Amino acid sequence: MNTDLILANMPLEDKARLLCGSSPFSVGGMRSGGMDIPVLNMQDGGTGINYEQLFQDRRSGEDEGFTPEEAYRVTRLFFRTDELTQNEKALREKISQRLDEIKGGVKSAPGCYPPGILLGATWDPETVRKTGNALGMEAKAYNVGVLLGTPNCNLLRDPRNGRFFEGYSEDPLLSKTLAPAMCKGVEETGVASNAKHFACNNLEINRVGIDEKIPERALEELYLPAFEECAKVTSTFMSAYVSVNGTRCTESKELLTDILRDRWGFEGTVVTDWGACIGKTGDSLAAGNDLFMPGPWDPSDIIAAVKDGRVSEERLNEACRRLLTLIEKHSDARLPDGFTDEEYVSRGRKAAYDAAAEGIVMLINRDGSFPLKEGSKTVFFGQGRGRFRDYGTGSAQVFTDRTTVLPEELSKIPGFEDIVFDDYEVYKNGATAIVIETQESREGTDRADLKLSSWTCRVLDKLIKERGTGRICLILNTPGPVELGGYKEELDGLFAVFYPGMEGGRAMADILTGKVDPSGHLPVTFPERLEDVPSFLCYPDSFSCVYGEGIYAGYRGYQKRKLKPMFPFGFGLSYSEFVIEDMDTSVEDGKVVSRITVKNVGKRPGKATLQLYSHKICPDVLRPENELRAFGKYALEAGEEKTVTIAFGIDELRYYDADRKAFLLEEGAYEIRCGFDCEDLPASSVIRIDEGSEELKCGISWPCGKIAEHPELESALKKDVELHGDYFGLYLSDCIYMPFRPVADIYPDAVSFEGFAAACRGFRHE
Repeated sequence: MNTDLILANMPLEDKARLLCGSSPFSVGGMRSGGMDIPVLNMQDGGTGINYEQLFQDRRSGEDEGFTPEEAYRVTRLFFRTDELTQNEKALREKISQRLDEIKGGVKSAPGCYPPGILLGATWDPETVRKTGNALGMEAKAYNVGVLLGTPNCNLLRDPRNGRFFEGYSEDPLLSKTLAPAMCKGVEETGVASNAKHFACNNLEINRVGIDEKIPERALEELYLPAFEECAKVTSTFMSAYVSVNGTRCTESKELLTDILRDRWGFEGTVVTDWGACIGKTGDSLAAGNDLFMPGPWDPSDIIAAVKDGRVSEERLNEACRRLLTLIEKHSDARLPDGFTDEEYVSRGRKAAYDAAAEGIVMLINRDGSFPLKEGSKTVFFGQGRGRFRDYGTGSAQVFTDRTTVLPEELSKIPGFEDIVFDDYEVYKNGATAIVIETQESREGTDRADLKLSSWTCRVLDKLIKERGTGRICLILNTPGPVELGGYKEELDGLFAVFYPGMEGGRAMADILTGKVDPSGHLPVTFPERLEDVPSFLCYPDSFSCVYGEGIYAGYRGYQKRKLKPMFPFGFGLSYSEFVIEDMDTSVEDGKVVSRITVKNVGKRPGKATLQLYSHKICPDVLRPENELRAFGKYALEAGEEKTVTIAFGIDELRYYDADRKAFLLEEGAYEIRCGFDCEDLPASSVIRIDEGSEELKCGISWPCGKIAEHPELESALKKDVELHGDYFGLYLSDCIYMPFRPVADIYPDAVSFEGFAAACRGFRHE
């Protein structure tokens, strides 16, 4: 496809039409400039192929004669044919024939993979990358060239968020490490990944039109880093529904051009979220959007904007060129000839299993109740008879018949065949009761609270009352944290599987029986109560939301308020036990390098996830108590000792100065803390940064109130002021009434204060 030739001969109307999509989930498929432009199919696919969207986009004339209700049911019950009427089965057969033409040798249902929160719990970018590979394979099976929502980069700020399960973490470092790994994994397959929702789609309430008031420092330090790292890898970005600080994201030149294009150097395509452009399309194009979805979008305002000068022809051509390049590169996304159904199933199964096995978190293991002993009995309690909800509802939903069911998988393991359901008598006589708390969560709606369901509470109450010699294990099949209240102390085992994907049942069975050591760690904090969440008082009741917690989202907020959570960020148990025996940290070639000796002192092999946090000693600005800076996950045999090296760039220690519009590095001492979660940090080293940012160096740019904290500096300043015939009382007065005022603003000739300058050069900030 000759992009230059097409653009040279393409009339304005066709250019505008190209940018407005051709169907709800496709673009192109038109002739212009004397050439045919292929169709590029898009699809939500962060957890697998969304059949509802697929069928919506691939409807044909053959579907006439069927009601919308029948089409809806066929979509959702595609793999449960016994629940379909005869007429619905006829529609299903027509759709199946069209799918067979697309999928070639692949006959099996699509795979369902864990969402961002469980991938975040793996703390392993390689596992995330391989999951991206599998999702790219799924996309190619359905001729999907752009896989939307791979990844969802939005920070997990408030657990009430209906899409909480889609994001990776409440921490920017963990998010910006794992999210690009997803992009890389998808892109390696020849499918375009898609980073969304740019930016700050952190709640679902009133998401179309809500205005989020976010402090600039919080925006830069917490909410943008994952997007910035993804911009280095992904082919496409998706602009968000929300407004940030008074400007819709779809119309924000600051976000889409100044930051994304000019600062980060992103050269790919920006597509709106579906229906997110609620203003003038021409204004959105001028701000930096390239594609408007769902198609076919009305192109009239783009045409008008070019004619009235709101959009330059250069900007229009730039958007068209990016889109044509994307179409050319990804429109023919297909599995290679000879790719078999067996290979499709085995690859997907392995990726989904590995992600679940690495990400499931063990939170309680009282008195070594787990792994289950061979020959032990288990009793399942749950409305789904041990079946997990594999996915969240909305764009992340995947309909498949390839799911695994925990009791069935457990019964396949020798020594664990003795499984019953809802039998309190068996439980009282020494069996392990396994209760599954399943909660639905979906886009468009937030959770009302974090409480356990009334059904689970009733079951737990009865189990506690009739305990006997039985044990109680609760599995959280939830989109995020839940409150446990007094139940926490009654549980012998607690696991968080979140939404584990199609292999969640098998992975959980292997963990319960000890075939796999649990190695997941929480990517978010579990609070004791919803009221403890840092953003609790900032939840909107209208179309305005103030991010009042600022930089203290997630664990930063708990630690700043000295509030103990139920389970801290980074927490996760193993069947083994690890200790840090030695730690040494130094500054080398622009990096902070920690050499850590860790030992498995348990009796089983396992994986230790070492987490490095920084703590600024005597900071000049508000800083969190701890900030995650690096991490590593290491396999150790029983009794094995390893010395590992974990490093991060000195630039990671910077904070964002909103007044100077820059990231700045404070000089002085930093404590580097290492451990297994943000509260359990048994090892530490102190380093010094002697060369901080020029703007922060001790001198005449320092405010007088800060000078007053150091008698040696104040004395040197007094001598120079009096030597130059100035009145020192001006300084003393400002120390009381305007302590923020810099010395240079008080004394215009302060640049010649040589004695004060010498004292500042010799000053050592502790």
